[in-house]
Amino acid sequence: MTVTPEPTTVPAAGLGARDRLNAGANGTIYRLHDYRLTTVPGPLVFKEYKLRSMSVSLAGLQNLVAVRHRMESQRRAAFDELSVWPVRVVVNDDGTPAGVLMRLIPDDFMQDIALPSGARERIPREVQHLIFDPATARQREIDVPADGDVRSRIAVCAQLAYAVSLLHGADLVYGDLSARNVLYRLRPTPSVLLVDCDAARVRGTAAVNKQQDTPDWDPPERATGSTPQSQATDRYKLALFILRCLAPGRGRSVRRDWALAAPVLGPSGTALLRAALEGPPGDRPKARQWLFHLRERLGSPSLPPYPAAVPAPARRVVTTDGWRRGADGTWVPAG
Repeated sequence: MTVTPEPTTVPAAGLGARDRLNAGANGTIYRLHDYRLTTVPGPLVFKEYKLRSMSVSLAGLQNLVAVRHRMESQRRAAFDELSVWPVRVVVNDDGTPAGVLMRLIPDDFMQDIALPSGARERIPREVQHLIFDPATARQREIDVPADGDVRSRIAVCAQLAYAVSLLHGADLVYGDLSARNVLYRLRPTPSVLLVDCDAARVRGTAAVNKQQDTPDWDPPERATGSTPQSQATDRYKLALFILRCLAPGRGRSVRRDWALAAPVLGPSGTALLRAALEGPPGDRPKARQWLFHLRERLGSPSLPPYPAAVPAPARRVVTTDGWRRGADGTWVPAG
């Protein structure tokens, strides 16, 4: 039986009514009222690119969409659960790319936070909150693991390792893996969600959007910016997240000391972490090695808890070290 390949493009004129959700440096996100795709679960959003400030390749975007299409059904279902991947390229009447369609971020990855003014705001729950001092997150009423709950943190790390393993198994390079591009949930079960996936690339091809390094997440070989992102740089950033998630606290968002997570990872996990952060790029442990190790740790009957973190003073905004959210939702220097 011949299987008809799914289309990779849809016309912008056919998307129908939409509501603006937010905007960033590269585009504006709209929720579509009624437009659905039978092969994509749930509501969709349209990311409309700011084409005056960037250029994108239609062929490159179609290539990203096609990667998901080529997956067998079980792998694609896992891929959809762990990412908001581009599912169609939206094209203008003249055939040029206008943006991409993606799944709407599921509600359990969103968070109501308390602002200093007393108002409340609903935002994506970024993994940065797992790295900073937990007491600061709780002041904003953000859902973070209880002090000493190492198991939830390991489970989140295992899910991220699974997501990266799926990407690399599909011959993809994610690129800007960092505290701002991964969301998490703790309930009903710990998991993660990769966002901004249209900046990923198929290995051996150029990225559709320039692949950046978030400050304090750059691998050593990227210090000059001349070495391209690769699966090896993804593996470095995965290990950096595992370190910072398992050893949270004030100032930990810039630390790269693998020994901080040794009490939780055990000898074999610590060896993986040291190889990832200090070894040659080609020797960095693969995501699936992390997945197997972290799942093994979750099966351990007892895990050493961390002591309660020292409370940090309240801040007016949730920030990373040296960076903050601007009025349009993008990251800008704090100074």
